[in-house]
Amino acid sequence: MKFDIYKIADNYNLTETERQVLEYILKNIDDVLDKGVREIAHINYTSATTIIRLSKKLGYTGYVDMLYRLNFIMKNNEKNQNRTSDITNFINEIDKDVIENFIKTLIKHRQDIIYITGTGFSSPIVDFFCRKMLVLGFKCIKTNSYGVYDNNEIGGTLVIGISKSGETDSVTKVIDYAKKNNLDIITFTGKQNSHMAEVASINFNILDDKELDDRNITSNYFYARVMIVMEYLLDKVMNRLQKVKQENHYI
Repeated sequence: MKFDIYKIADNYNLTETERQVLEYILKNIDDVLDKGVREIAHINYTSATTIIRLSKKLGYTGYVDMLYRLNFIMKNNEKNQNRTSDITNFINEIDKDVIENFIKTLIKHRQDIIYITGTGFSSPIVDFFCRKMLVLGFKCIKTNSYGVYDNNEIGGTLVIGISKSGETDSVTKVIDYAKKNNLDIITFTGKQNSHMAEVASINFNILDDKELDDRNITSNYFYARVMIVMEYLLDKVMNRLQKVKQENHYI
């Protein structure tokens, strides 16, 4: 299970020592259940008092209560993680080379300005994707302005476009401007043979349950699938970046 140890440390005002102890416990949750507080303190070069103070800060009654409750949380999250496979099975149908190309492309543009565009029902997805990328440290700008792409004065190097039909006029124009200025293009569409899919460097063809329902009146899981795929892809990207960082650390 992944956890943002630094966010936890900030939320509970943990010292650096307390953060390190908590990180050790979470990473070794099965082993620490058999270890006393003094042994954990010795391993982490600190005192038993520090660990007991940590448990109090986190809202537990003491060291043992902290271990068992954290163990329960970790095991419960593992179960939830396994359940997500039920809703992500369709990802297995996506070409692995396309996924790999996406990962390499985003890493390539890690320090660059990335545009993201989409209108209508795609607009909330664009908002979500852009905010998610910003949180992950990417320089992402949501814009549908033709001028931004035509002149590219901001210096963007990658554009990500989302359209169920792949033919949305305002979005295809943006994509065409990006193509003219030699930007890398990634698209998420519901039609493999759409204009956006054909122009893109990388296209994700996401299942569209109701291709004829242009107004999105009936239930359609296209947009939900796009969000799931995005979460999956960004997780892969961050894992790859973390792996590279660790490898460089040991060189």
